[in-house]
Amino acid sequence: MPVFARARILIHDYCLIPRPVATLEYTGPNPQRTYEYIRKIFTTLFGITEKEIQEREFRWDRVAGGESFHVRFETIKDLDTFTFQDITVIIDGTAHPSKEFGKEGSVKISFEGKIRTEYPQDTVWQRSLLYEMFRTMYHKLIYQGIRKKYVEECRGLLLQFGDELKQFFNLLPQT
Repeated sequence: MPVFARARILIHDYCLIPRPVATLEYTGPNPQRTYEYIRKIFTTLFGITEKEIQEREFRWDRVAGGESFHVRFETIKDLDTFTFQDITVIIDGTAHPSKEFGKEGSVKISFEGKIRTEYPQDTVWQRSLLYEMFRTMYHKLIYQGIRKKYVEECRGLLLQFGDELKQFFNLLPQT
């Protein structure tokens, strides 16, 4: 979890570079099913429990001739004492009744991941020059490589997440 400190040093890296946010769009049968599917992917792919998925925004409205929905999922997973992974997924879509499929419509899914490292700076020791020298040396010599590994793992998970969604919508070419 994030460090709850009044003062802290924050190091932030996006998992997907050069564009930090990836977007998938789908038009076809049953776009409303993405909600349950993404919740399922979060627990299996990212290795978290249902309780760790936070729905920051949730709107599911009935509109003339169908329904419209907007959901923003967020999950934070601790990687070690100082670092955590922050994944956000936003679903925007519409669905209307269809004789052939039950429901038809479109959905836009945006997702991003961040790796954040927080060093607290609350105590006199943590604000001292000696502590800062040791922390900087530790970060440069040891921890920077660990953080790179975390970013690469996060990138791999997000790319796999995108492939899982494409497979769910049958958008991947069959091999």
